[in-house]
Amino acid sequence: MRLLRSLWTRLGVIAALLLIAPVVIYLQLQSADQERSRLLRESVSAQGQLIAEGVKPVLDPAALPDLNAELARFVTLGNQIRILFRPAGEDAGVFYFVAAAPALTASELDPEGAALLKTGAVERIGPDCRSAGGAGSIYDAVTGDRRVIASVVPFILPSGCWVVILTRQEVARFGPDGVRPYWQTPEMIISIVVYVSMVGLIVLVLLSVRRDLKRFASTARRAGQGAEDARFQDLNQLPELDGVAVEFDRMVASLRRSAQSLLRLSEENAHALKTPVGVIAQALEPLRKAAEGDQRRSRSVELIDRSVDRLDHLITVIRQSEEAAAALVSPRMGTLDVAALVRDVVDAYRPIAQDRDISIGVEGKEHLTVRGNRDLLRTALENPLENALELTPPGGRLLFVISTNEPGGTIEIRITDSGPGVAEHDLEQIFERRFSARKPGDEGHDGLGLWIVRRNLEAMNGTAHAENNDTGGLSIVLRMREA
Repeated sequence: MRLLRSLWTRLGVIAALLLIAPVVIYLQLQSADQERSRLLRESVSAQGQLIAEGVKPVLDPAALPDLNAELARFVTLGNQIRILFRPAGEDAGVFYFVAAAPALTASELDPEGAALLKTGAVERIGPDCRSAGGAGSIYDAVTGDRRVIASVVPFILPSGCWVVILTRQEVARFGPDGVRPYWQTPEMIISIVVYVSMVGLIVLVLLSVRRDLKRFASTARRAGQGAEDARFQDLNQLPELDGVAVEFDRMVASLRRSAQSLLRLSEENAHALKTPVGVIAQALEPLRKAAEGDQRRSRSVELIDRSVDRLDHLITVIRQSEEAAAALVSPRMGTLDVAALVRDVVDAYRPIAQDRDISIGVEGKEHLTVRGNRDLLRTALENPLENALELTPPGGRLLFVISTNEPGGTIEIRITDSGPGVAEHDLEQIFERRFSARKPGDEGHDGLGLWIVRRNLEAMNGTAHAENNDTGGLSIVLRMREA
């Protein structure tokens, strides 16, 4: 149903109709024109029969000098009359061109007669002076035009066999079917030119709309990547889309203001919450000393201390989430050097890894770039790294491997640890919000870290998934398109 409502589906239907409709109309017009031609030929043939009957009384060898004048009375616009004669006793194929109207000169009679005989129309007249057809033949007259034999009427008289031939100028509507295609008629040529021009204008309009829609898509993509100069009004060239462009620009401006508000709110909330947490943490020190030797009080202080750590962790997670949300609303995309960013993250966490006796390293290609947001990608690198540092036992190893499958292809960042791994059925679930594969009672984990990783990657048109290593441990695999 959605496909049927698509603009391109509707345009496709219109295009199909524009192709089919003229073919159907042309076939109908062609059929009507052929029928009209048939009726015209029958009418002219009947006219030829009447002319022949009118000429018959004057068909006499003795009257040949005056025959041209007699024929002139029967000539109408577009018609020409030719008289052939075969004297009695002559062979069946012998005919003489004896008269014509309009009249021909003596030098034109023989070429005209030869052209008529060449059509074969006269050959169909047998020894008994009966015609077996012959109408519809085309020949080049001595007057320089192409003519169609409209009718062939023979008469047997005592003097011999007389043949009255009526010809008309060959045009699209008069002549045998197929002599001149219907589309070659002047009115059809004009119709085709008008139709092609109309279709061309429609195509130009559609291409213009398509171009503006592509510009809108490009502007939306640039606006989504944080380009400050991305304005729909600057690229729109269709007045009908002015209102849409204005509203899109307002929406983008509103999203940018929302992102800034989220960032400010994140900083303010973190500062407001961190201050009392820090005060509570400092106030615990004298309480801890005062509770020494009292198991119950020491236990209470320990619970408060753990709750403060938990609260501090939650504040950090909330701030990361709010900052990521702001970046998702209006991400400022740019070209990032993947290897440089990975090494920067690894260097920041190396002291923690050393304190836990975990080796950490980076392998792979250098100077690979992606189009993305630095904060989003950095968070996507830090969260699985923090998980790996907590789950990898002392003496273990963490490794970042950077690779690409082809020039201009996909860049892969594989974060591998030597921890316990994850159950196969949980490999996809660990990216769900609030899901944790940790053991019950393992506090300090809210199931948001990997969810944020996948969300950030998808915001940059990338992907994130997990794989168990053959030698043990887990790999978090991040993939992005190379810039």
